[in-house]
Amino acid sequence: MTVSREPEPRNHQAGDIHFRKEMALTPKEFLRSLSRAIEGREFRVVQDEVIIRETDRCVSIRLREQAEHLIGALRLPRTRVEFRFSGYSRTEADTLMTHIDRHFQRGGG
Repeated sequence: MTVSREPEPRNHQAGDIHFRKEMALTPKEFLRSLSRAIEGREFRVVQDEVIIRETDRCVSIRLREQAEHLIGALRLPRTRVEFRFSGYSRTEADTLMTHIDRHFQRGGG
């Protein structure tokens, strides 16, 4: 899973905070796990975007399915997940991302 600070897209407001991840799941699997990760916050899905609105702030999550990652006979789904936090401080956005990351961790070994 990769996290990076993205340059700000032209159509987003100054001060928005961006994270980008590549996750080994499908968009459908992401949505199934999201409600636990955001602990009861309401969200709506519009095409390939999830919108979580709270009073004067918003989290927008764009899901873009990618080609499967092949490791021998093993096929892993891949989805590029782009998070945009509007109205959040950097600390608040980092805290929520850490919380979300914990809910998407899978056991291994």
